[in-house]
Amino acid sequence: MAYCAYCKTHILNRGQKCPNCGSTMFRTDDEPPRAEPLRAEPEVRTVYVERPVVQTVYVERAPAVSNRSWGVALLLCLLFGIFGFHRFYVGKIASGLFFLLTCGWLGLGWLIDVISILTGSFRDRDGLPLVR
Repeated sequence: MAYCAYCKTHILNRGQKCPNCGSTMFRTDDEPPRAEPLRAEPEVRTVYVERPVVQTVYVERAPAVSNRSWGVALLLCLLFGIFGFHRFYVGKIASGLFFLLTCGWLGLGWLIDVISILTGSFRDRDGLPLVR
């Protein structure tokens, strides 16, 4: 039986190419294997490596403060605080509706908001402090 000299695939017909590697060199079981010549130098292969792409990405930073005014929020809270107008102003629509329906938590929530606006701890809907 014949087999390919390179990949050792069994070949039935010696007139065809090896279906595995395409070689036309075959050996049979009765032939002694040929000694491979020793190479004096190691095999050198060329490997192509793509250069890394350096890309600069500019990231827009979020502002440190809100675009809503502290003074307008305080004025709306003092005048119409029990109706939640200051909360609508800073974008807190759900809590503004809750203030509107409960009259500013019966005045307690209104008082808390006045104090938090005066101390500067009142935030807009994105959690940013108001502009002074």
